[in-house]
Amino acid sequence: MNLIALSLLLSITAYSTAGGVDFGAGIWDLLAGTSARGREARALIDHAMAPVWEVNNVWLAFAIVLCWTGFPIFFQSTFTSLYPLFSLALIGLILRGAFFAFRHVADEPRAHRIADLVFGLSSVLTPFFFAASLGAIASGRVGIAGPSQSVLAASFSPMSISFGLVSLAATAFSGASFLVGDARRYGADELVRYFRRRAVTAALVLIAMGSVALVTIGFQAPTLFRSMLAGPGLPFALITMIVTPLVAFLHWRGIFRWYRVLTVGAVGSMVMAWGFAQSPYLLPGQLTIAQAAAPPGTQALLLIVGAALVLVIAPAMALLYYLDQRSALDVPKA
Repeated sequence: MNLIALSLLLSITAYSTAGGVDFGAGIWDLLAGTSARGREARALIDHAMAPVWEVNNVWLAFAIVLCWTGFPIFFQSTFTSLYPLFSLALIGLILRGAFFAFRHVADEPRAHRIADLVFGLSSVLTPFFFAASLGAIASGRVGIAGPSQSVLAASFSPMSISFGLVSLAATAFSGASFLVGDARRYGADELVRYFRRRAVTAALVLIAMGSVALVTIGFQAPTLFRSMLAGPGLPFALITMIVTPLVAFLHWRGIFRWYRVLTVGAVGSMVMAWGFAQSPYLLPGQLTIAQAAAPPGTQALLLIVGAALVLVIAPAMALLYYLDQRSALDVPKA
């Protein structure tokens, strides 16, 4: 059961990092503006996202299957209590995918601008509401098989909002950091400087939002706060606190070494810090991993199927990312 819980946490972390890069690119697409530099940035974002943007949703689907099969009581409880957050996140996810495709076939400038706007806004809504659901769970407002209070009160709280804001800052930080690499790969020096500045800015915002979130956790969930800073979550919290400013420094100084790996480490460690700090509870103070686990037979079958899927998916995704970074997936010019 602990192995399934760890797999669920790793799936959420993978989606937060890999998917977060694409959501962050969508945020910068929204903020690019209509200047010549903004159009160049948007073209780079579109080119960088096209080969890999949809494959990241594999981790979301994997996490959902692990959750409802491995921990059915937890799945029922969270979706009964937090359906406004999940509904808004999924609507944003659908709109994002649809309008990313629509803007490639929109002939009229007005239709293209609308597609750009919807794509950008949904890139903000989806990571915010997915992360807000984690904040709502961590706040202790989700009861077993239903909310401990009204659905709106359970969904929208200081912790859910702070988690959502941290997620937006983290995805913007990830997106800018990886777009620096894409701009370098295509020799676009001006865009390298453009996204370096935005990566530094996003890192500073992330540090500020993370500090606000910690204060909020301290007031709303003191047990989680202690576990995060003096318990199982401490190593991951320290990694985030050290690595985030380090990546900002690398971008500021134009040192292009390990910055993307460190970006993934910083953002992934935030998710891991929350997960390990909340352990052994799935619903803080109410439902442990052992209490929520499916029957042993279901767990065993889920582990076998999950391992088989990872053995198939992981090499394929690794190959896709490798080919993308080698520009082997680019469409040949006529």
